[in-house]
Amino acid sequence: MPPILEVEHLRTTFAQSGRTLTVVEDVSFSVEAGETLGIVGESGCGKSVTSLSIMRLLGKNAKLDGSVRFAGTDVLRLSEKEMQSIRGNRIAMIFQEPMTALNPLHPIGRQIAEPLRRHLGLSRREGAMRAVHLLKEVGIPRAEEIAAEYPHQLSGGMRQRVMIAMAMACQPQLLIADEPTTALDVTIQAQILELMKKLRREHGTAILLITHDLGVVAEMCHRVVVMYAGQIVEEADVRRLFADPRHPYTIGLLASMPSISGGQERLQAIPGAVPQLHEMPAGCRFAPRCPKAMAICREQVPELFPVSATQKCRCWLYREGGEA
Repeated sequence: MPPILEVEHLRTTFAQSGRTLTVVEDVSFSVEAGETLGIVGESGCGKSVTSLSIMRLLGKNAKLDGSVRFAGTDVLRLSEKEMQSIRGNRIAMIFQEPMTALNPLHPIGRQIAEPLRRHLGLSRREGAMRAVHLLKEVGIPRAEEIAAEYPHQLSGGMRQRVMIAMAMACQPQLLIADEPTTALDVTIQAQILELMKKLRREHGTAILLITHDLGVVAEMCHRVVVMYAGQIVEEADVRRLFADPRHPYTIGLLASMPSISGGQERLQAIPGAVPQLHEMPAGCRFAPRCPKAMAICREQVPELFPVSATQKCRCWLYREGGEA
């Protein structure tokens, strides 16, 4: 059976002040039904733009090239009306900041019921009853009362649960979660992750999880894509990535994590910063920060070389499948 989502050579550009800025460059990956794929990287690496490109939510000054096939259909070729029939129905998204994603002018219950009425044809009463049921399903107490309240009356954790309830409403085939646990305390974070696992387990939902938190990746994902400066630099199954990272950037990310053993005197840091969109270096984009950079790294862009059957790495150290 083909993957539920196949992204091939996705390129996202923005027209700004008379010039074209490339935010996502030649990104390809797939997600199987019932699988969780993690996309990780520093802020500004293109993770969120990749997800919004898939949902076609970037506005008129964005240009998308390549293909994004969902259940065999290239959504980049659909009309806006056709795309609206998919969004919130077959593909749902949990946004990074629920306070800005929720409408402050409408009660919570009405916002959850809207996709149910739009996509499933439920009546106002049926939608309201289903909204309360969904709120209970994501562990919100006093669901009937909460359904009548507005977003500003809820805590951050409660608002994120509401976002998950909205995403679950039509039992989507694909859930895109953009930093779903950012700014939540660890207890609420664990509950949110468990809700997502439940959705995957009970409904076979595929999940595209965008995060900078490698602990969340270890907890949730089957496979991982590491992005840097708009490109994929490494792809591997989650066990292999943590046991044997290959790209110098991935190695740096993992080295910057605190150890539970407490043996480190201080955390390691990757020197420098992600390059600006209009100042991308020639060759490998990580070369200016890389401790293993060679002359070729500053001159030619490396491909995603296969390292093993389950791992690829965009690094000249692994050309023709060689070892570093």
